[in-house]
Amino acid sequence: MNQSTLKTRSGKELPAQRLGAGHAEALPKFHAALSSASRDSFTPHAYDPETVAVYIRRSEADEDRIYVALSDAGIVGYFFLWAFQEAIPLLGIGLADAFQGEGLGAQMMAILIDDAKAAARDGIELTTMQHNDRAFALYRKMGFEHVGDVDNVTGDGRHVVERKMFLALKDGAQPSTREFKPPV
Repeated sequence: MNQSTLKTRSGKELPAQRLGAGHAEALPKFHAALSSASRDSFTPHAYDPETVAVYIRRSEADEDRIYVALSDAGIVGYFFLWAFQEAIPLLGIGLADAFQGEGLGAQMMAILIDDAKAAARDGIELTTMQHNDRAFALYRKMGFEHVGDVDNVTGDGRHVVERKMFLALKDGAQPSTREFKPPV
């Protein structure tokens, strides 16, 4: 899927499309516009121009499945399956503060889960900050199980302990034993 439409609870439609070269300047602006509380809950990687260029290249090559949700203000959502070519890719979602609570997180996750199913992946993993109970509840609602805690390295180099969650897409699938860190 290269483009779809997300719909807020209030009926506003937001196009969602694959990350590409046209988003190089907008992606760092998206992250910078997040409140400090949101940035504390969503810190998957750095947003410097060199790193963003790598993510765009990986998205365009389908090494990672990366999407952005757009509004008139620019990128308002960023969601991805890193290591998309592996049996168990790693899911992440980030959403602008003004769009939280609008039902978009579940829609973004559904797109990613559908992509993983269509590509016959074994399962999907994710991590979430231990204090992010709202995200934890959403992930559980989407079928993810809490399988333990992991040490994760954030984009700014900090080590944080996060909840590791797993969604089996095939019978018998098990969580990976990967080290958690930014992919670049």
